[in-house]
Amino acid sequence: MATPHLNYRYNSRNSNKKVSSSGNAVEVDRFIPKSVSRNAYKSIPMLNGFDISYSELCEKSPSPERLSSPEFFNELRNTGHYESISAINEFSMSSISTSSESQATRGESGRVSRKDDTKLTKEQKNHRKNIAHSLGFQLPDRVFTFESTNTETQEKSQIMKNCLASRSSIGIQTTFDFSTLSPDVARYYIANANLRSVSPPKNFQRPVKRVKSHIPYRVLDAPCLRNDFYSNLISWSRTTNNVLVGLGCSVYIWSENDGAVSILDHQYLSEKRDLVTCVSFCPYNSYFIIGTKFGRILLYDQKEFFHSTKRDEKEPVFVFQTESFKGICCLEWFKPGDVCKFFIGEENGSVSLFEIKNLHFPLKKWNKRQKYEEEDLIGLKLQSTYQAQAQQVCGISLNEHSNLLAVGGNDNSCSLWDISNLDKPVKKFVLPHKAAVKAIAFCPWSKSLLATGGGSKDRCIKFWHTSTGTLLDEIYTSGQVTSLIWSLRHKQIVATFGFGDTKNPVLITLYSYPKLLKLLEVRSPSPLRVLSAVISPTSTAICVATNDETIRFYELWNDKEEVINEIQESGIYGSNIIEYMEGIETTDNKRLR
Repeated sequence: MATPHLNYRYNSRNSNKKVSSSGNAVEVDRFIPKSVSRNAYKSIPMLNGFDISYSELCEKSPSPERLSSPEFFNELRNTGHYESISAINEFSMSSISTSSESQATRGESGRVSRKDDTKLTKEQKNHRKNIAHSLGFQLPDRVFTFESTNTETQEKSQIMKNCLASRSSIGIQTTFDFSTLSPDVARYYIANANLRSVSPPKNFQRPVKRVKSHIPYRVLDAPCLRNDFYSNLISWSRTTNNVLVGLGCSVYIWSENDGAVSILDHQYLSEKRDLVTCVSFCPYNSYFIIGTKFGRILLYDQKEFFHSTKRDEKEPVFVFQTESFKGICCLEWFKPGDVCKFFIGEENGSVSLFEIKNLHFPLKKWNKRQKYEEEDLIGLKLQSTYQAQAQQVCGISLNEHSNLLAVGGNDNSCSLWDISNLDKPVKKFVLPHKAAVKAIAFCPWSKSLLATGGGSKDRCIKFWHTSTGTLLDEIYTSGQVTSLIWSLRHKQIVATFGFGDTKNPVLITLYSYPKLLKLLEVRSPSPLRVLSAVISPTSTAICVATNDETIRFYELWNDKEEVINEIQESGIYGSNIIEYMEGIETTDNKRLR
């Protein structure tokens, strides 16, 4: 309960009388001097027990040690709204006022006077009052009651609303000091008052578009998922919508209907002291490939496995052992004609071309061992091998016309090869970075645009013109670029990140092209790392593998939008000369003719 005002009468006989202009003494109720001296102050019986030292101690609020963080309070001090505590707590007896605004509070051990506010300006007093009102501090003149104050608040709000409505209807612009209002009333006034003609708006630059955040719509547990930058352990089938995941020595297929189904038992590779380093679905049929650390290539067929009555055997359709016995790091499919082919990148820097074809052997030899027909015998055939990088191959990407192959390596570069003649590929350009290049992606709607991403010592995404090897643009990121995926429906590109900012890690960023503005970001409260990412069959979502042994799915685009076939507009390559070479008509490059 708040202490009432202490109004004391001065009981001296001579002090009760006042001499009028006629010379007669007139009785008055009390004597209120304009100023109070120290002696007059001490002469009041009720204030004899007032302890100045106790007042000074009480005016300094005790602050726990855990709240003395300099990082927090130094920032508050620099705002200009807070003054030094020692200056506020100074107590001067000569400035004591007996007006109604100066009140005394009664404590258990004695009466304590409030500190003097006469030195504060009007703005400081209003600021303190508003801060106390916002934080719910108990003012001295506030009395606790159990009555609801909603009615009073509604009445004040209605009065303010009516006042604003009447002034706005006649075109009157209300202007006064908002610091005199309480925060609630001032907030309502600012939101509803017509302030357009009061002061001109200030010129400021608003962000073009706010970066959105995103959360996964599905998270799968993936125990024993290797935390390896050079491995590619997830794949998403275009034909069956299944997800293939390599976990240590085992491989699983996940589907919405059957859940996780074991494809490769742990014992098969563990006995050979081998492990899975790469998995990939064929985009044209039901085949998929499993690559291992020691150069084994395992060919499987989804249809044969799921329709077979002998699921427990889990034997691959075909096994190929490379001569180098080096790890299979990455794989890229393509289909020239009716035959499915794929490139593999190895740890020794070489790239090999394989073909899936029917094996023609004498029927008698095969009928003794297996009851297969001749046309059912599927195998792998090595067509060619060439040295693409000086060190380990980290990533491979093929353009839409299947005549250019980009190979990223651990030697801090990406080499661009003309594979019009598969038997004799020709190196065109070497695209430099400052770290290993794993993230490589040809643009699906611009035939001569290539994006590459560097590792932890580079952290840069570069855009190249493949016909001339020209660097078109680049953007520096906060982390190691582990994958790049172009959108089929928008002029956008997605980047996933590995090692980077541990305090504020970013997993995924969606950029616009060619402006390279951040449209969406996926952040993590813990320092996670994306190992690799693949796009969904509908090209609307991506699936990422993270180092916390989880597989996460993110929806990024809408499948109702049309797929972009090819874009022929200015600004894609950022150069009038290059756009003229690509046949893009603009008002500027017409002069080049």
